[in-house]
Amino acid sequence: MRQRAVQNSEREKRVLIVGDANTDLIVQYPRRLPNGEILYPTPMMTGGGTAANTALALSKLGVNVEFMGTVGDDQNGRYVIDELNSAGVGTGPVIIDRELNTVCVFAFIDEGGERYLWAWPRERQSFNELDPAKISWEAVENADWVHSSGMIAACDSSARRSVIDIFRRCREMGITTSFDLNLRVENNALDISFRDAVLEILEYCNYVFGSGKEELYYLAPKPDWRESARELASECRTIIARMGHDGSAAVTPFQWEEERPFPVEVRDTVGAGDVYNAGFIAARLKGKSLRDSIIWGNGVASFKVARNGSRSAPDLKELSDFLAGFGESINDSIIQEEA
Repeated sequence: MRQRAVQNSEREKRVLIVGDANTDLIVQYPRRLPNGEILYPTPMMTGGGTAANTALALSKLGVNVEFMGTVGDDQNGRYVIDELNSAGVGTGPVIIDRELNTVCVFAFIDEGGERYLWAWPRERQSFNELDPAKISWEAVENADWVHSSGMIAACDSSARRSVIDIFRRCREMGITTSFDLNLRVENNALDISFRDAVLEILEYCNYVFGSGKEELYYLAPKPDWRESARELASECRTIIARMGHDGSAAVTPFQWEEERPFPVEVRDTVGAGDVYNAGFIAARLKGKSLRDSIIWGNGVASFKVARNGSRSAPDLKELSDFLAGFGESINDSIIQEEA
């Protein structure tokens, strides 16, 4: 295995996020007030995309992060880049393609905070493409951790093929990798070519995020999701099973860590899994144990679902205060260091 000549120190750790970026238009369901009046909440535009959400949440947690993906040369694409830059996310590796459309996702939120998503435009969607000739391999090779999402591999496209090549290169160079499954299962069936692509990516992964009850089964069919998690785990690969209101678990062949989430009033679940990933990755970069890392993931996700919008993850101070309210703590020296 070829190693890089120089490894970044802890303070200089770099994360590269590869994947989808779009805008989200948050539309909450109308609510009937006690006096019979119907309240129509004002729609809210934010940046979105499973991978971009993780990038922004990592930056808020003080991580040095860059984003690589494709956007169109359009209003939505410019919004995405401006928002990432404003949040401190490096956008140098972003590819701008005038022939493609940056998607706007309409996120309809019901009274219980559950989401119903619909994307527009439906054709020439930029997140499906990642031109191998335009990839910044320098950004890949300078990263200490590379993370991506199944959204970029859902279609048989240049994005799918490129992310496989990126993860293969990372394995060769000893760069830590993680992948959020984001499987798109229709009619209780997973597209075979998508499944094969995901399984190939997983061969090069150190950490795999996914829904314990809704995604792991389709990669390793077992009667119980715990058995699926154990089958997918290996000496080099840890499975992180997110279970919503049941919390999350970290699974290796030798270890099982499980923690419940923090009780909050749920307002909006859009992006909860994406920001969970950021909490976990940030914790691991700071040398936290698996148990503490899933606590950080649960904490970031719980903080976010109590607020509207996929970009409402906490910064380090907010995360520290939030966890302290439930008797958990993070190292005060980390907060001071990042201040």
